[in-house]
Amino acid sequence: MRAFPVRYCDGMSARNVDPADEWPLPPPWMWGCGKCTELYRAMKQAPKLVDAALEELGPGVDCDPHDSIVSTQIRLARHIATRHVSELPEADEECERCVSDASGNLPAVLALEHRARHLFAPPSIVDML
Repeated sequence: MRAFPVRYCDGMSARNVDPADEWPLPPPWMWGCGKCTELYRAMKQAPKLVDAALEELGPGVDCDPHDSIVSTQIRLARHIATRHVSELPEADEECERCVSDASGNLPAVLALEHRARHLFAPPSIVDML
């Protein structure tokens, strides 16, 4: 599994990407929430900012010391899990993490955050958090 979305280079195109790596289009209700929109845009912008810093400063510098690529996803998932519970998808029986979360061993908010990630993250990275 990849930790980050595929970057198209060296002749690759969106047509050559595994569907599990494609970012889904968020549901319409998310665009009606100003906070969801703000957090989603920040999440999508984070990799570009890190890449730009890496290009400018080079590989010897930690260009993402606050792990913004991951933390922006966590903030969006937490917002959805706490403010839009009724909009969350049911646990996906095909998803190992959803099935594991159903055991009740995790705090409920973490299970809800995971389900929220199904709304906006590629399937290949949904189960990483």
